[in-house]
Amino acid sequence: MPNEPKPAAQTLIHPRASTSHRQGMDALAVFHAITERLWLVFLFIVFGILAALGYIRRAPVLYASTATIQVEQVERKIINVDKSGYPEDLRNLDVVPTIAQSLKSRALLERVIDTNRLSSDPRFVGLIEEAPTRERLYRALAGMLEVRVRRGTRLIDITAISPFPEMTDTIVNSLVEEYMRSTGEEHVSSTEVATESLVQEAQRLKKKLTESENALQAYREQTGTVSLDQNKDTVVAKMKELSTRVTAAKSARINAESDYAQLQKLGNDVEALLVLPVVARDPKVVEIQMTINKLESDLANLRQRYKEKHPKFIQAVSQIEEWKQTFTNAVRKVPETVKVALESARAAEKALEDALKAQETAAMELDKAAIQYNVLLREVDSDRALYEAVLNQLKQTTVDTKAQPTRVKLVQPGYRPEVPFAPNKLKIVLISLGFSILAGCFLAVGLQAIDHSYKTVDTVESETGLPVLSAIPMLRELRTSKTRLVVSDDPKSPGAEAFRTLRVSLSMLGKAQDRRTFLMCSALPQEGKTFTSLNYAAALAQQGLRTVLIDCDLRKPSVEEYFGEKESQRPGVTDYLTGQKTMDEIVVQSKLDKLCYIPAGTTAPNPAELLGQGGFPGLLAEALQRFDRVVVDTAPVHAVSDTLLIAPHVQTACLVTRAAKTPRKAVLRALQMLRTAGAPIAGIVFNQLPRRGGAGYGYYYSSYYDYGYYGKYAKKGVYGAK
Repeated sequence: MPNEPKPAAQTLIHPRASTSHRQGMDALAVFHAITERLWLVFLFIVFGILAALGYIRRAPVLYASTATIQVEQVERKIINVDKSGYPEDLRNLDVVPTIAQSLKSRALLERVIDTNRLSSDPRFVGLIEEAPTRERLYRALAGMLEVRVRRGTRLIDITAISPFPEMTDTIVNSLVEEYMRSTGEEHVSSTEVATESLVQEAQRLKKKLTESENALQAYREQTGTVSLDQNKDTVVAKMKELSTRVTAAKSARINAESDYAQLQKLGNDVEALLVLPVVARDPKVVEIQMTINKLESDLANLRQRYKEKHPKFIQAVSQIEEWKQTFTNAVRKVPETVKVALESARAAEKALEDALKAQETAAMELDKAAIQYNVLLREVDSDRALYEAVLNQLKQTTVDTKAQPTRVKLVQPGYRPEVPFAPNKLKIVLISLGFSILAGCFLAVGLQAIDHSYKTVDTVESETGLPVLSAIPMLRELRTSKTRLVVSDDPKSPGAEAFRTLRVSLSMLGKAQDRRTFLMCSALPQEGKTFTSLNYAAALAQQGLRTVLIDCDLRKPSVEEYFGEKESQRPGVTDYLTGQKTMDEIVVQSKLDKLCYIPAGTTAPNPAELLGQGGFPGLLAEALQRFDRVVVDTAPVHAVSDTLLIAPHVQTACLVTRAAKTPRKAVLRALQMLRTAGAPIAGIVFNQLPRRGGAGYGYYYSSYYDYGYYGKYAKKGVYGAK
């Protein structure tokens, strides 16, 4: 009813809704961008192949000959000469690029020019556009040569490139020969200079050696010694012997002093004296003790045979007593013997010390004399060593001059080519083809990156926050046919199915009584809102609902044109709002049953003011009394303000967006304006979606585009197809 409160707008928010613009392109998007613009890639390929063929046709035919040399780790030579004094070490890998660079030196290339008389060769001179000066000849030859070191090896490839095949092998082989020849000449020159310098140095060292030997001999005559080393050895040996004897004498004297002090302390006590080792070891005491022991043994034998008063027994006892007295006297005389030995030890010690001091004085005198002797001797040895080294080096240099070692070895000489080196037709075509494909792909991706329109359903939903109610495919039949009602004229087409999907999507938003008035609008013109309004209304009529389509685009009305009435201008909305016509007078029955429409009516000078006067809600209320569903077609949001005036009075509003055309900012701005005006936005109708599955438009929405009717259903569709 017209006075009933309008239900609150229900807007479906997509779960992946995001207001931020997704930056960059993923791999799938890149693939879709390329497949969408394959024609551009093919165009680049055609241009690239044509350019390659043009280059091949105009490029000069060139021949190449390559010689390979190997840098030796050790110079090859006939005679083994010590090269340790030479600064260059061929085992170092840094030598290889150095030799490679020297192969293109100006001096070497000028030798090749002179050897092969290239300055008078018309083929070579013909390659120089200007007068053949020495500088230009060198530059021309350098431009023909390429020197490359093989990675990880000691091999160097030398390539000569020329339009004349017979010239390539001649130049490259001549370059190798001249390099080896120049290396030998440089070697001979350097060794000759070294030989001359060594001869002069040998003469100077020989003279100095003679002078140092004469000085040494004069010093020997002055000191009166043949060899100071021999004398020094003798003196040192004597010093060692005397030092040992002095040490022994000191030890003997100390022992004698100790023994004598103990004897003096004990006095004449025989028993105490016998305890001392010096007394016990005295030869005379030992001898007497042995005699007494023998006599006592004999007495023991006599005691067994004779009595104590027997003469032999008495004689033996008397004899023992006499020897004991002699033993006592001998013990008491030991201190005197020790004293004499002490005096003798002291005298011997002093004599040995005096001899040692004398020998040390002689050694010091000998060392003093040896200082100058050693200086002169070292000078002689040094001069002799230098002289012999120079003589040895001179011999080696003399032999090395004739040996002429080589640093490189020819592995493969250059051969005369039979087929051209350039242009490589297949390589040029493949490179051109590759670059063309890359350029075409990059351009396609670049165009995709700067394209700010919506191309996929997911993109629309993620950026607008609204669901896509239906994805209407691009209908090719509309280009060749005047059919506008695809729902009725071609019910089996993908377009008709898309509008039926739109009908179902809108019907699922809420209760039927809350979803009776629908508004179709767009952000910009040419989005297909009128086409969408017409077919959506037809889909509702096919469902058996009495439906009316109101054309509220008062600036550029087109509903009548869609129904085939271009010439007539029937009364419509403007006439009703101004009070000139009634509802019965403006409603027009279409050719489709249960579908009526209300045209825009007479042209109004001020459509916005007319819609804003408050008559539109009454139009809707009266239409709802007569019809089950009301569909309103309006003007673009950004073009005029008409839509914003009537949008709050409908129950459901849909924004029609054209795929791959409508700018994103325009869509987002239109949604913002509609929300500000209070429009109950239900979702997006994605119109004219390209039917190219490879390009990625619509993803799963494109799956039913090729789903048709088969078998008995191909003759008569469920929606009354004929």
